[in-house]
Amino acid sequence: MNKAFFKIFFLFFFLLAPVFSFAQMFSVNEGANQRSNQFSPYLRAGVQLVDFQYTGDPSELSGTSSLAFTGAAAQIAYESGGLNLILALGNNLTQLDNRRYFNLNLNFTNPFYFLGNENFSAGIPVKLETKLTSVRSDVISEGFSQTNLSAGAGLIVRAEVPQKFGISTQLIPSIGFSTASGGFIGGNVFSLSGKARINFYELIFGKNISLGYDYNFDSYNIDGEEYDYDFAGHSLTIGISL
Repeated sequence: MNKAFFKIFFLFFFLLAPVFSFAQMFSVNEGANQRSNQFSPYLRAGVQLVDFQYTGDPSELSGTSSLAFTGAAAQIAYESGGLNLILALGNNLTQLDNRRYFNLNLNFTNPFYFLGNENFSAGIPVKLETKLTSVRSDVISEGFSQTNLSAGAGLIVRAEVPQKFGISTQLIPSIGFSTASGGFIGGNVFSLSGKARINFYELIFGKNISLGYDYNFDSYNIDGEEYDYDFAGHSLTIGISL
């Protein structure tokens, strides 16, 4: 499991190498005023380690086993200001035996800073999020497919060394509701998301390079208990400014 996790992570690192070369072509004739800064959008790629566990009554399952699994998935993301679009995919290629995992996350976070100055700040981020999570199996007839909408607020801390690098961390609990495909089965979901970024400004060919870690936890409480699962994801990503 750990070997697969790091193999996929380093695979994405090397896949980004052509992107760095492509960026160089457009940076040769750029002036200083056109160079990247701390507010640039990022394209990210990496790996997500997923733990998906059944928490309901085993007697409620239609089959002999649940869809629970632990494994790695590939992840790509686009970040621009407070807008984030994240896609994660897992299957046999990422060594998920008899499982197909899909996660599409769109969220917007707006921080309200109440402490700090140009180089350090802390505040309360408000987050609105919608997420589609699907888990299928080749040997289990029923699948898990939930779309949830949630909102929450938490804590964000940022530190900047001008013209060099910036560090940011945030932790946001959220509460919302979730429905199955078709909207016939629904319930509530509790979520907890954490994010850390180290952004190095104009590190390669005038582009910012970002190292990232994300934690995501969703606890589904769905009518009937058949779809009661806890999802936990740990992501490592590398990003380049656009």
